[in-house]
Amino acid sequence: MGQVTAAGRARTFSTTGLPPAKRVALWEQHNARALVGLSCKTIDDAPLAATELNLQLPSLHFARVTGSPHLVERGAREISDRPTGSAVLYIAMAGEAFFYSTGGTRVLRPGHAVLCDADRPFARGFSQGLEEFVLKIPHDALRALTGSTPEQPEFFDLTGGATTDALRALTRVMRASIDGPTDARRTEQQALGLLAALRTGGTSRHLDIARAIIEVHLRDPNLSAARIAARIGISERQLCRVFNRADLSVARYVLDRRLELARDLLRSPRSAHRSIAEIARDCGFVSPSHFTRTFKRRFDVTPAETRRTAADPNV
Repeated sequence: MGQVTAAGRARTFSTTGLPPAKRVALWEQHNARALVGLSCKTIDDAPLAATELNLQLPSLHFARVTGSPHLVERGAREISDRPTGSAVLYIAMAGEAFFYSTGGTRVLRPGHAVLCDADRPFARGFSQGLEEFVLKIPHDALRALTGSTPEQPEFFDLTGGATTDALRALTRVMRASIDGPTDARRTEQQALGLLAALRTGGTSRHLDIARAIIEVHLRDPNLSAARIAARIGISERQLCRVFNRADLSVARYVLDRRLELARDLLRSPRSAHRSIAEIARDCGFVSPSHFTRTFKRRFDVTPAETRRTAADPNV
């Protein structure tokens, strides 16, 4: 099958149903057009089974990729034929992969990530198949965001701490925007902030790293400014000053994000079977009645009215 519209504005390409002998060539053509031009080889005689969902934002590009065992290479020919002018972040979700470049070879396992210049040679191998998220960002945008582009691949072996929250939150943003309708500009701003926090380690991006922690722990009713500050490694007073400089308060930001998450869930057909009380609890609200009052005050409609309108826009 060729490209078709997926949920929201994402696009899907899959080798399923294509002639086995043509799958690799068609997969290469799709990636050259939609993401990054690569040469591809299967590891054994089995035909390539691969699927890619692509979402283009104003400047960023998101993708979710799954595939059977194979090898890919971006060498001098691919770079010359299809320059990207971009860097790419690969986030491993399943399987085990090697990443080879002039800097050496590294193994990436689930939870690991690598940021590389897509216009410098590299090769990747997936002996167990792959599932990953990909973020492509133009060089100019990355320089403006963090001051530089990667001369050598940058690896993130995330075993804990605030940068882990940044990567988890970035993955959630990408997953949610690919799976369903999204506010493109807001999603891009979230992703840029999280990418900056990931690359700088949060040392100069306390607001971005705090937002990442909030996104990951939003459903926890015990989430507090003290816990957020402790995870970043600063005092609660410092954290409040960081938010105040952006004309925000920690408590208000957490509340607004919980309400926005609840509204998204109430509008989603995937949550149609869930009660409003269950959604409220899932968004960190202990009291359903408090949730309803706060929701009405924030959006000027009740949760029930939001759900009805989503189910039937003519209501």
